[in-house]
Amino acid sequence: MIKKFAAIAVATCIPFFAQAEVWKDYTPSEEVTEVVMVAVQPNYVDDYLMQIETTWVKSMEVQKEMGIVVDYAVWASNSAESPNVYLTTTYKNMGAMQGSEERYDAVNAALKKMGMDEDENEKTAKGYENMREMVGYTVMRQITYK
Repeated sequence: MIKKFAAIAVATCIPFFAQAEVWKDYTPSEEVTEVVMVAVQPNYVDDYLMQIETTWVKSMEVQKEMGIVVDYAVWASNSAESPNVYLTTTYKNMGAMQGSEERYDAVNAALKKMGMDEDENEKTAKGYENMREMVGYTVMRQITYK
């Protein structure tokens, strides 16, 4: 009876001790996605979404065209919960997230060439503080299984 109980106990505990191995059982993507979680005041969501089109979205478009970012997206939740807006930026790898003065200057020059008014852009961005709060940030990798 004791041997039988011990055999059952060992058999049921084995899965608890088994461990997955990265690159053998699953693979994290080389691409990384940065997620910024934003709590926008409920009455300001539409205004915020329209305003970031003239600032953040334009900047992301330029960076995508320049090959700095792979993709970007704006996500909005239809619930009253916070956060309710998510800004995602996907990079080729972790190294691509590293900024530089050269890259910063190139993006700003491209935005200026598009006709973006730096003073107006700054005024708009400062107005965000009245309608939203950044409540979270994370960098994620997609997982694929073998």
